[in-house]
Amino acid sequence: MARPPKVAPNSEASSTSLPPAGDRKKQNQPKTQLSKSKSDLRRRGRIIAKSLLEGKSTTQACKDAGYSDSYAKTRQDDIIGNPKIQQSFHQILDAAGLTDDHIAARIKELSAAKETKFFSDKGIVIETREVEALGIQSDMVQFAARLKGHLVDKLEHSGGIDLTERLKAARERLAKVGRNG
Repeated sequence: MARPPKVAPNSEASSTSLPPAGDRKKQNQPKTQLSKSKSDLRRRGRIIAKSLLEGKSTTQACKDAGYSDSYAKTRQDDIIGNPKIQQSFHQILDAAGLTDDHIAARIKELSAAKETKFFSDKGIVIETREVEALGIQSDMVQFAARLKGHLVDKLEHSGGIDLTERLKAARERLAKVGRNG
């Protein structure tokens, strides 16, 4: 006499039963997972860099590149710090003429920046003086020290630099110098 198949207690043989234990993990995953190939990361890096150069936030740039809202918000440092995405940034900056030598020369130039102060009386400029632009000089010296790994922000966990924030800040400083100089 053949025995009936074993059935786990409280289980049903209907379509609502749980899948085997090995298949449960896959059940909650999206049907199409975003690719993590090198070419996909390079493509995402280009999208992120383009978005950042358009003035978008880091979170929005990550969303533009196809990352989910929650992942873009919580893991943006990991995304931006990914070596393949960093490589995309470097290629874009180099292609735009912002090579390491150019950046070093600009940092050196801006670390000696000057600005003109105007002194007026009753709305009439009576004197002008060229003085050290201490704010710009200080920013450039600190930026150079961070690049060399001598300074670490309190929020940073390593000697890495948040490239996106530094790029925005450098653009703002260059725009100020261009208007004043």
